[in-house]
Amino acid sequence: MATALTPSSSPLTVSPSFLGNIDEICIVTPDVHKTISGLARLGIGPFHVFDFTPETVTEQTYRGAPSTFSLKVAFATHNGVVWELMQPVSGPSIMAEFLERRGEGIHHIAFDCNHVEPKERRNQFERRGFSVVQSGVWHGRNGTCEFVFYDTDGAIGTCFESYCFSEDWEDPEEAG
Repeated sequence: MATALTPSSSPLTVSPSFLGNIDEICIVTPDVHKTISGLARLGIGPFHVFDFTPETVTEQTYRGAPSTFSLKVAFATHNGVVWELMQPVSGPSIMAEFLERRGEGIHHIAFDCNHVEPKERRNQFERRGFSVVQSGVWHGRNGTCEFVFYDTDGAIGTCFESYCFSEDWEDPEEAG
C-alpha cells in the first residue's frame, strides 16, 4: 500500500507562502480576437482590449534593462478570476519568446501577494531566487498599475506575475 508524503517524510522544506490568492490566468496568443472568440463560445467574456505601448506603459524593462515593447492585451472576469490575453506586437518580450518556443497557451498566473507593497513583493521573490524578467507601469485615465513578471519558468514550468493598481485607478480608453 502506498503512503502519501507527509511533512516529516518529505525531503523538501516548504517556505512560508507569500503569494496570496490567484488573481489572473494569462494566455499568450498570436491573435487576441481569435482567442476571444474561442473563449466566448465557452462562456468567458466580454473582453476589454487595450494597447500596451511605450505611451501607455512606462518604465518598461526586459531582462534587467530598459526596453520598449508593445502588446495587445485583453481582460475578462469569470467567476472571480481575471482572464488575460496577450498578443505580442513589437519589441522584445517574454510573451514573444513564449510564442516562439512553445506556441499559444497559458503563459502566466498572477498572485495578489497578500496586497503587500510592490517593493516587498519583489523582495519576497528575489529572496527565493526569482528575479524580475519583465515589468512596466500601465497608465489608466487616472492612476497606474505596476506589473512585474518573475523568472519562475525554469523552476516550475510557468511564469508568475504580480501587479498592483493604485487606489485612484480608472481603466484607460479601450483599443479601437
